[in-house]
This record gives sequence, structure tokens and C-alpha cells, in this order.
Amino acid sequence: MAYKLIAVDLDDSLLGSDIKISPGNHEALIKAMDQGVLVTIATGRMFRSAVVYAKQLGLDVPIITYQGGLVKSAFSNKILYNQTLRLDVSKEIVSLCKAKGVYLQIYIDDEYYIEEETSYSRQYHKQIGVQGIEVGPLDEFLNEAPNKLLIMDEPHRILELKDEFSKILGDEIEITTSKPEYLEFTHRDATKGKALEYLAVAKGIVKEDIIAIGDSFNDISMIQYAGLGVAMGNAPAEVKEYADYVTGTNDEDGVAQVIDKFVLKRG
Repeated sequence: MAYKLIAVDLDDSLLGSDIKISPGNHEALIKAMDQGVLVTIATGRMFRSAVVYAKQLGLDVPIITYQGGLVKSAFSNKILYNQTLRLDVSKEIVSLCKAKGVYLQIYIDDEYYIEEETSYSRQYHKQIGVQGIEVGPLDEFLNEAPNKLLIMDEPHRILELKDEFSKILGDEIEITTSKPEYLEFTHRDATKGKALEYLAVAKGIVKEDIIAIGDSFNDISMIQYAGLGVAMGNAPAEVKEYADYVTGTNDEDGVAQVIDKFVLKRG
């Protein structure tokens, strides 16, 4: 099988625990591109945070951000696909979060907005390298459809909140987790799988020729869509169940292991 497209998640997949691309992963991706393989990033992160890594790899391609809500070229900034949440639904989420006293972030035009600085906002800033903008009460601030809303809380509380919001909002939106402490809301068509399908069709690539690599629940849709769906060794067992192949962890150059075995045929 000659694969033509590789889509790889960032956090806990391509990136190690140090939030960097390892030399091994970098080398493998460059060699894959040298063989004519299209490589893209598929992440829940905002574009301005993800594009830093795309440029490190020289990926002059559309990258998938906001869980699939925005597909945008890393170099030309051309937008190929953009899905925002309905404003009325977003306002309902903000209202529910306020009633529950839950920390929330709102993403509009590649910025994210917070009510005030907290330990969660500082933790998030450290993770993605972008500072949030304090705007006071979010229910008073929100008047434009966002790409994403994100709750941060303790992992056990995130699971409870996911159940609560799913019962209230049903099939109107996509609700997923990318990290145990994150609960993310996007348009129901803003998934990594649907964005990957959109990109593949635009590039004339069939799904059988695609490798998708990820570690978390928000990666399941693209793992299922791709011809070769790969779960990281550090992925939860539930995610691994959807994968065709399980590679090493993000601190073991698991991405490079996949490329060596299935693209470069070195393993």
C-alpha cells in the first residue's frame, strides 16, 4: 500500500510530554514528504497555536484545527472549511456554565476569551503558547458565533459534565474530550473525521490511502475514516479499540514508528 496522506494529532501524539516535536518524529515526517506523501496536522487547538508546528515541518498545506471546525492553509492562510457553532446554542452553553460555576473559554476569529485569569487559564496558556483575553462576564460578551467553546475542570467532573450537556443538547453539536481535563463543544459537522474527508476529497485522495494518527476521543472520527487508523500507545483503551494499529507512545516516537513501518517500509 502506497499511502498518500498522513493526518496526525498534536498533543500527546506528535508532541512529546515536553510539547515539542522530537527529532525522530521530525525526520520521519520529512522523509515521508520527500516520498510525495501529503502530511497535515489535525488538532483541537486554535490555528495560530497549531501553525507554529506546521511551519517547523514546512507543511505548506491546509491544516485541521478546532477539532475540524477550521481547515486553513498554513502558509497562505486561505480558509478551505469553516464551521462555527450556532450563536443561540453557544449562548445556552455559556448560560449553563455560568449557572454551574464552570470555567469556560470562547474561541472567535482565532482568539480565545475568558472571564478572568485563573489557574486553568494559566495552565492552558502554558500548554498552547497563546494568551487568553479577559472580557468579564462571558454571557454579556458573546454576540458572535464561535468556532469552539472549551470547559476545563477535574477529569471526573468533565465526565459528569459531558453526560449532562449531552442530555440537554442532544445531537445539535459535537461534544468531545481531547484531554481528560478538557470538554470541547463544536458544530456537529466540525469533527476531525469530517474535516479529513473534506481535505481528502479536495486533494483527490481516497480514504484507503490515508493514515490518521491520534490518542484521544476527539481522534476517533478520523481514526475510523482513514484506511489505516492508528492509536498512540498512550491512548485510552476505548480509543485503541477503534484503531487498526497501535503504535508506541508520544514519548517513544510513536508517529515515527508508524511512518517507518507503513510508509518508509523500514520496520
